[in-house]
Amino acid sequence: MALHYGFKPLVTPAYAPWVKGKIERPIDFVREGFWRGYGFNGLEKANNDLISWLDTKSLRIHGTTHERVCDRFTREKPVLGKMPGNAFDTSYKAFRPVHKDCAVHFETNRYMVPHTLVGKNLVLRSKNRTVRIFNDSTLIVTYDIPEQKGQFVFEQRFIDALRNDKEMNRRKYGRGSPSRKGRAVTISPSIPAWALDVEVRSLDVYNLIQEHSACSREEVAA
Repeated sequence: MALHYGFKPLVTPAYAPWVKGKIERPIDFVREGFWRGYGFNGLEKANNDLISWLDTKSLRIHGTTHERVCDRFTREKPVLGKMPGNAFDTSYKAFRPVHKDCAVHFETNRYMVPHTLVGKNLVLRSKNRTVRIFNDSTLIVTYDIPEQKGQFVFEQRFIDALRNDKEMNRRKYGRGSPSRKGRAVTISPSIPAWALDVEVRSLDVYNLIQEHSACSREEVAA
């Protein structure tokens, strides 16, 4: 969060409330000045009322600077850093492995991911009844968290990709066909299946081997 918004947290000394006052005082200011006695009727109305209350308070003379808050902020605004383009992600973060069923298990439910990610550890971010699944920083899929437990949540595109990959492997490697000495079945239309490259020799070579074997047996007998 500090890196996202560009500030550096510092450790304050123990029992030194004057050091932490700049951080804790605004919380007390909003709580005691706005929330105490406020009748909550909805988030949108509360936000509008709070903005209106802050606009009114910014016109007051500050006790420390002795000038209006809005005037002070207008003078300091040009030297303040820019806010990031997106809000900080406050969702719950978890790491989960992809099991052999092509799914990650999170809070009693299973969520399907591409079969090519089996064995990897993915990042899950959960917030507002949704779970986002990342491979490093790449978003893979977003699922709605089901109301009931023990559910298997999937997208049809992941199932189709798995089936297509299985069919491709079956056609490529001839899954289910008998193997022969580890040789793959050829798919060429001009070469027969299990074609082997055999060296062509003259029959005299075999006669010479036979004569040599006979001589060896006679020497052993002698």
